Amino acid sequence: MVSRVLIAIMKGLVCLLCALGAHRAGGSWNSGLMNSLRKIISLSFATLTVATLANAQQYTVTTVAGQGRVAGFFGDGEPATGAQLYLPVRVAVDSKGNFYFSDYYVNRVRKVTAADGKVSTIAGNGTKTYSGDDAAATDAGISDVHGIAADGNGNVYIADTSNSRVRKIDSKGVITTFAGDGTPGFSGDGAAASKAKVWFPAGLALDSAGNLYVADYGNSTVRKIAASGGTISTIAGTGSWGFSGDGGAANKATLGAPGSVAVDAAGNVYIGDSANNNIRKVSTDGNIRTILSGYSVQSLSVDAAGNLYFVDGATPVIWKLLPTGSLVIIGGTGRTGWGGDGGAATSASFDHPAGVSSDSTGNVYVADTSNSVIRRLTPVSFSVGAVTNAASAVQGPIAPGEIVTVFGDKIGPAALTQFTVADGAIGTQIANAQIFFNGIPAPLLYVSAGVGAAIVPYGITGTSVDVIVKYQGNNSATTTFPLASVAPGIFTADATGAGQAAAVNGDGTLNKAATPVKIGGFISLYLSGAGATTPSAADGRLVTTTPLPQVIAPVKVTIDGKSAVVSYAGATPTAVAGLTQVNVQVPVGVTVGAAVPVQVTVNGVAAQSGVTIAVAQ
Repeated sequence: MVSRVLIAIMKGLVCLLCALGAHRAGGSWNSGLMNSLRKIISLSFATLTVATLANAQQYTVTTVAGQGRVAGFFGDGEPATGAQLYLPVRVAVDSKGNFYFSDYYVNRVRKVTAADGKVSTIAGNGTKTYSGDDAAATDAGISDVHGIAADGNGNVYIADTSNSRVRKIDSKGVITTFAGDGTPGFSGDGAAASKAKVWFPAGLALDSAGNLYVADYGNSTVRKIAASGGTISTIAGTGSWGFSGDGGAANKATLGAPGSVAVDAAGNVYIGDSANNNIRKVSTDGNIRTILSGYSVQSLSVDAAGNLYFVDGATPVIWKLLPTGSLVIIGGTGRTGWGGDGGAATSASFDHPAGVSSDSTGNVYVADTSNSVIRRLTPVSFSVGAVTNAASAVQGPIAPGEIVTVFGDKIGPAALTQFTVADGAIGTQIANAQIFFNGIPAPLLYVSAGVGAAIVPYGITGTSVDVIVKYQGNNSATTTFPLASVAPGIFTADATGAGQAAAVNGDGTLNKAATPVKIGGFISLYLSGAGATTPSAADGRLVTTTPLPQVIAPVKVTIDGKSAVVSYAGATPTAVAGLTQVNVQVPVGVTVGAAVPVQVTVNGVAAQSGVTIAVAQ
């Protein structure tokens, strides 16, 4: 997934390294720095400042309710870790640390009390029906609960989804219908929520004022129930399925079966627009925009720092979307399974997690559905949380020589500190901070408390790599990532990992709409993660001598789906080893335009999609 993290810094990285590079697209030397790139050098590290940096801690994982892969209904009144659960699908945590989950298959909502860790049933008699209003919630019939929210007064709200109702369990344990009359439909705005029609309500969220937000799945809307007066209104969606409206009023936009909703401390509303495979944000001015695409979010939570957590119900990982836009995996290996308690969450196995919730101390609760447990991810201070390709911002296998962005917590000084060049090389230490890959110190481009950039040493081998940060004499917790021979990513002009490539035309101009490359002309692309070279590149060295290190693995490029001739794929002259320059000729027959798709593969491994160049006749 593409990241927007530290866009200014990555712009500086791309521009600086491209400016230092001197290899012309046709394959001959250009000994002088290109004037157009000289102008952009002002964006380099020497002039960059960063106001705030988001971090991404490592998490440890423990089971806090249920017995892994032992499904059933058992244990009320006893410690939750000895209880049996049956396919829990949603989880929520309150301000006191109590957490609640919908025990889907047994048609109950259960609670684990923070004080003693014991589990109890708070709603549902085990039958998939509708019954029981104005009486004990434990005697009521509920059906298909897909949303839970708890306020600070001991009230719990549940989306009684198949009954097309939102119900409230008060602090005395009495259940009532809070919204919906039980008939699927769309009506009632401006009046009492209990008289309105909702259709398969799913995700629920409360704001700081006690207003309740409902992902009205069947109506493709998000609705708000006012804390004062209990009136219902539509804040997003028109009631018709679709995708439209970004940049305008949310209540005039269309959504596609929203299944989850979250509200941050400022009052911004986040929507898991599941059928459209994205997350959308309704800002406090009422306007809507898409902030993440490509994920069918089933459950969504936001913490006090503005980090979003979500699961998609199918992929066995837990995602964290930082306020900067960077997306990282904080739990799961990507392989379905069970195990890993007591260790790093990214080394643990999950099975179709369908619910997620975060608390005020940074813990993340996960309904690990097919494992029939609730698990808690606890943040680890002074740790590495994620490593992404600096060009594509994709989190995946790490390759030797790859330029990477390292996210963590307390891994460096508060202020961003940049590299210096000494004796023709970039050093492995900045401000008493070092990053090690399998014990080998990496050349550092910059480092701060929450994020750094490094070049993976070429000498690492094996199938996995341990990443450790050493700062002020102390070692962080070890985080392990898969190792691959190549992990290509294409640098882009705005550092989002998508759109216009950071590319140079054969005449030395930057490739963009105003200065496109012509068909038949040459263009240089810049990669991270192309792997080993011959002759071997030296860690951290600026490439100033010939022969130039060239990529060993086969490099292929298509432009507008047509194969392009690759005239050179190797080190960028006078740039640091690890920045790969690929010179290609634009083939005849491509569609001209400002955004012509380009794709690069190295040894059959594709770089990120969605990258474009500008092409003219």
